Amino acid sequence: MCPLGYRRTTPNAHTTDSGLHGAVPDGRSSRAMLRALALLIDRVVTVQALRPPDTASELDAALVRQPLVRDALRQLTAQSRDGALLCRIIDGQLVLEGVPIDGHLAIDDPLLGGMLRRALTLGIGSITVRQGAAPGELLALASLFAPSFGIGEHSGLLSGDTPTTIARAISRDDHPRELLRSWSVLVTPLQPGVALLPPLASSSSAVIDDSGTGTSTAAGSAVANALSRLAAARTDDAALAVGDLLIELIDGAEFRGDALTIESIARATMQHVHAVGGGGGRLGGERIIRRLLHRTSLTLLATRVPHTPERTIVLELMARAGDAAVEVLAQELMNSQDSQARRAYFDSIVALDLNATLLFDLVRDSRWFVVRNAVALLSEMGVEQADVVMLPLLAHDDDRIRIAAARALMRLGTVKAVHGLHGVIEDAHPEVRRIAAAAYGMPGHGGGGVRPPAARLAAALDNESDDDVALQMLASLGKLGSADAIQRLLRIAQPAVAAEPGERQTNRDAWIRIAALEALVRARGYAAMGAIESLVGDADPEVAAAVVRLRATIS
Repeated sequence: MCPLGYRRTTPNAHTTDSGLHGAVPDGRSSRAMLRALALLIDRVVTVQALRPPDTASELDAALVRQPLVRDALRQLTAQSRDGALLCRIIDGQLVLEGVPIDGHLAIDDPLLGGMLRRALTLGIGSITVRQGAAPGELLALASLFAPSFGIGEHSGLLSGDTPTTIARAISRDDHPRELLRSWSVLVTPLQPGVALLPPLASSSSAVIDDSGTGTSTAAGSAVANALSRLAAARTDDAALAVGDLLIELIDGAEFRGDALTIESIARATMQHVHAVGGGGGRLGGERIIRRLLHRTSLTLLATRVPHTPERTIVLELMARAGDAAVEVLAQELMNSQDSQARRAYFDSIVALDLNATLLFDLVRDSRWFVVRNAVALLSEMGVEQADVVMLPLLAHDDDRIRIAAARALMRLGTVKAVHGLHGVIEDAHPEVRRIAAAAYGMPGHGGGGVRPPAARLAAALDNESDDDVALQMLASLGKLGSADAIQRLLRIAQPAVAAEPGERQTNRDAWIRIAALEALVRARGYAAMGAIESLVGDADPEVAAAVVRLRATIS
């Protein structure tokens, strides 16, 4: 294995390391995002209620084009550019970035209060959104809270169902571990869990099958009895004796392809080793573990990873196999047809934090979904040296691979990664261009502290046809804050003027002028007051209202 220094960056609702940039742990960023999310949900519900019944259950382009929804989605996307959302619901109370929100505030604020009620009604326990989430991801998040609003398989807004793209969780039981998972979004239930298996060290003669029902078999009875003896063994002799029996049972389970028996023995053995510590009985447990690390047992054990209620203890055993464990898990990830199983394998490989060499090899695989999963894993594991193998993928013919590579490089945030993303600002796919535009706005996050020139970004903005990409470009110009960027923003913010002979008339929508003003305020703060004041009496009422709002924020 190559000597790489990993840094774990997988987001969850319990940490602040969930965005492309670190969130300030005072709740302000999350509060702003949660209010913007609540507004989007309200708009979606309103628009859905007015739509014909035969179209009210589909997420389609017509809904996104609705002015009410589009405006709210723009606001939420703008908030996402500035920070992450880390929200938990604990004992009926909102907790944002670890800071409990006063109950009276949630009541007095209709948006926060409404979000809390919706979350409690739906049984949602946490909402995590990384900084820089894509508009499609945010719209899918809003759909989770909106009644009669589903994500159509062919909506065109979302693509694929791998661990790094939108996938509504469809669980086989009543206790899903996740309600929604995407590259930037994770929603979990209030009390995530799965149906627990009965104690494996019991003297019962029942063995549990995949459906969770018990069947009385001679093999099951032999395993249960042996595991009971192992649990009681407190001397090395006793543990070694029962270990001989269990190794025979492992041999038989391998021959039958009995993954459940392998899992039962693995879990019980790890529990025994934990219980005895360094005392008597340890030698027998270690001998059983060594036998379980054979390739066949590892492969069978890997098939149980998505289903076991004790995944942590199973992965603890598999970690002892080193690179071989990652190989079998990666093989299951590539072969699985179930999105939830793929999510389990994906998270397990990240948790093991081993064998980047294998993942480097998979990046060169001919199958697009293998490459996509490999780059996502490398970025989640924080393997910064992976930028070298990811950068060529930005020129790949397959849109799906280019998008995955762009997201992974943005996640890594190395100097090479950011500079490489700058070069695809004119890519054919809007999502790649959006990520590239975001990279222009993060020079200090990985660009070596040197601001890239704004000319190429400004030129790309002139030719941009996608609204969301244009908004990201404007925001990045504001973050750059260079003289060229400021001049371009000033021109965009001004109302249209009569074109000179031979020149094309340019009429800008209110939303792009407002975005330019917001970027100016970000770049110059109070120094932008002159530009703001010049538009107080603008003929466009939306721009005039935005000027009043921005004046209040900087005065």
